[in-house]
Amino acid sequence: MRDTLNKSLEVLIWIATTLMVVGACYLGAMVIRLSGMPGIPDPSWVMVFGFLMIIFGVTMSFVFAGICFQIMDIRTFTKHAAFALRMPQKR
Repeated sequence: MRDTLNKSLEVLIWIATTLMVVGACYLGAMVIRLSGMPGIPDPSWVMVFGFLMIIFGVTMSFVFAGICFQIMDIRTFTKHAAFALRMPQKR
C-alpha cells in the first residue's frame, strides 16, 4: 500500500493543485460577477479584487505544488543518502 501511495504521490499533488486552481478561478469569477449587482458603489474595485483573487489563488496553488515536490525530493535524497551510508558497513 505504501509503495502504491509513494508512486502516486506526484499525481495526487497535481490533482490537488488543479482543484486549487479551479477553485481560485471560480471564486474570482464569482466575485467579478458580483461587481455587476445593483447597490455596489464602485464596481471597478470589486472587479480588480476578483482578478487579484484569481492571480494570487493560482500563484499559491503552484507554490503549494512546488513545496510538495521539494519535500518529495528531500525524502528521496535522504533515503538514497541513508542507503549509501549503510552499504559500506555491510562489507
